Amino acid sequence: MTADAIQNLSPDISTQRYAAVAVDQALDMDLTYGIPVEFLPVLQVGSRVQVPLGRGNRPVNGTVLEITDQAPVFKPNAHGAEMPIPTPPARPPLQDSLWDLSPSRRVSVNAPAAAKIKSILTVYPDIDPVPSDLLEMARWISRYYCCPLGLVLATIVPAAVKKNIRLPRQVYVHRVDTQPEIETLLAGFVARTRTTFSAVWEILAPGPLTQDDLLAKVPLSKPMLKRFISMGLLRLEKRIIWPDSARLGLPPSGELPAHARDDFALTSEQAAAMEALLPLLNPPQFAARLIFGVTGSGKTELYIRCIDRVIASGRQAIVLVPEISLTAQLISRFTARFERVAVLHSGMADAQRHQHWHSIAAGWAQVIIGARSAIFAPVPNLGLIVVDEEHEPSYKQDSAPRYHARDVAVRRGQISGVPVLLGSATPSLETWRNAHENPHYGLIELTSRPRGLLMPKVLTVDMREERHRRRGLHALSMVLEQRLKETVADKGQAIFLLNRRGYAHYVACPRCDFVLMCDRCDATMVVHRHAVESRAATPGLPERYIQCHYCLTNQLLPERCPNCQSRLVQLGQGTQRVEEELRNKFPELKVARMDSDSMRHAANYQQTLQSFAKGELDMLLGTQMIAKGLDFPNVTLVGVLNADLAMTSPDFRAAERTFQLICQVAGRCGRTQRPGLVVVQTMQPQEPAVMFAARHDYTAFVRQELEHRQSFNYPPFGRMVRLVLSDTDYIALDGEAKHLMAMIQESPGCKPETIRHIGPQNAPMQRLDEKYRMEIILFAAMPGPLQQVLADLRQRGVFQRFKADVVVDVDPMAMQ
Repeated sequence: MTADAIQNLSPDISTQRYAAVAVDQALDMDLTYGIPVEFLPVLQVGSRVQVPLGRGNRPVNGTVLEITDQAPVFKPNAHGAEMPIPTPPARPPLQDSLWDLSPSRRVSVNAPAAAKIKSILTVYPDIDPVPSDLLEMARWISRYYCCPLGLVLATIVPAAVKKNIRLPRQVYVHRVDTQPEIETLLAGFVARTRTTFSAVWEILAPGPLTQDDLLAKVPLSKPMLKRFISMGLLRLEKRIIWPDSARLGLPPSGELPAHARDDFALTSEQAAAMEALLPLLNPPQFAARLIFGVTGSGKTELYIRCIDRVIASGRQAIVLVPEISLTAQLISRFTARFERVAVLHSGMADAQRHQHWHSIAAGWAQVIIGARSAIFAPVPNLGLIVVDEEHEPSYKQDSAPRYHARDVAVRRGQISGVPVLLGSATPSLETWRNAHENPHYGLIELTSRPRGLLMPKVLTVDMREERHRRRGLHALSMVLEQRLKETVADKGQAIFLLNRRGYAHYVACPRCDFVLMCDRCDATMVVHRHAVESRAATPGLPERYIQCHYCLTNQLLPERCPNCQSRLVQLGQGTQRVEEELRNKFPELKVARMDSDSMRHAANYQQTLQSFAKGELDMLLGTQMIAKGLDFPNVTLVGVLNADLAMTSPDFRAAERTFQLICQVAGRCGRTQRPGLVVVQTMQPQEPAVMFAARHDYTAFVRQELEHRQSFNYPPFGRMVRLVLSDTDYIALDGEAKHLMAMIQESPGCKPETIRHIGPQNAPMQRLDEKYRMEIILFAAMPGPLQQVLADLRQRGVFQRFKADVVVDVDPMAMQ
């Protein structure tokens, strides 16, 4: 920018402008910086910038929240240094659950202080700014989930975008417009060169071609092409390459199943559902609809038909799935029906993720598919949000900001004024109650499978009786072994679920009470086996080792008890042990194990699923990643090896999760005319969650579970906030937990008639990664009082005062 231009932009200091910036740090306030005049033409709200932070002026990145002409006021602090005066937010009405409780400490703007304001160091104009609707959503997440706004924005924008990873580009060759001059320039060439150029000129007449395509079509060398360009006869243009939808997710079987193609006729229930949804789509209007359909009832087809209407009106759609492993098949369904599909999930390479993010921001992508973080896609013209398997706990982030993607999706739909479809065969109790009582929600039911397909038959096996009938440790019951033999003989396929990875889940002494525990956590050490390939590649690598599944500490497996020197035994079952048993009992069976040990990358999921769909595998054995969303027509047997495994966890949602897991994995079979069978192995056959799941009776289970929850005012009949403090010093931790509880009780919003609490008490897992843990759980009938207490604590800077680490989990999904 020239000096004259700068002078025109800023003739005197009174025109100095300022930006409120949220830095990518755990700093619970916005900071004000001066805007150098050379940045004014490119800076906007949502821009990514670099600013100096702290006394050392450490450069950090952040996001611009606001641009203003007014400067902050400074006053001396207790140490004589001048600090900005924080302005606390106004208190909202108590009944509003989405009120503005921002802990923003933006400085007062009553008097200028331009000389004392630090300036922005760098603006990143090549990085797409955060759109205004995402900024609004980020502020809501910061308020509701009690997290610094800078950390929320750092989560919204992928690291590949913040680093401005180079986007893939292609070089295009264009004709130039100065044809009279071309004739003059060509006069000095030999006839053969003029003929070659004439051929190039004619080929480029309809439009530009990539450099590679042009060289393939014309007998032209690269040096000659460069010469034409240097002489001004042709020109080059670099264009960003958009994602190749055809290569995102190839159908595992090479073709889509009949019910996944666009010529598939809707059932009467699907047609009625579409009639109910069409008024919400064009023009779009906010509403949340629970699509409650049994497994295989055609929920995905409804999504596709709705998205087709949205795209026809010039808008875009976001589709969320709970697991990366589910994206492969879903992408195949969508790329077969839509031309421009983008994908967002953590398993992508940085350059690929930046490419897809940019294609979304530019409006190229019609459909955006991804896991939890895809809800932050910068869609410029949003028309619909779909949350598939909305009940899944993996939608809840386990680090700050601890948001729930389903609830954020509903909030984004409210901000953007678009409908939100929540699909599940086993909806969460919160969504089920909303669908019946919240005026913004509605319920659409699909009670049967298309083409007259029946739900699979379920057999329950009591493993207590099984142990009396034969000796030894067997993961598979005799019933399941026999059914597996019949399935293989009938050329069918099977899926076995055991939601515990590893070989054996604890090591104990048979003579004394010794159990091998983690030195860093209150958790048993789990036995694992090194893969045969790993042992072959690394001579001397032991066959087995032990690992803590919480802190991931690995150790050698001891042979004898440290107390009595007896030989230790390995008890319990994991997927590796079941795999070993299957290979011993069924040596001809082709089995693939799918858990986080064997599936390290997204490509591993896709390769395994592709092999299974092609019939190259007879069975999938795995954890919960195989329990939902998969659609393989040749699967006729499902085995649930330990149905009540989750019932032992100290969590009020244990029964709900057990029911959901059994129903979801049962739904993987019987999706064609071949009947399906589910064998459920359990130690508690009379447990209601197991009994109702065996009957495919969701409504009966919900009716009983809601009565139980209501008696304790647990969600969905109340709201929860869980505060977990951790420290290496237990005595200091106990004192700080009591101090925090006292500060909570001092808050004006903490009244006995509106908020009750449990704790401070030891967390169920008292020690994790060498730190002791204590918890405080707050309950209220509505979110308002809890949010008021959290906002008051943040405004007073309470969470920054403690030596102990403090985690605030709003609407927690895990209670360990």
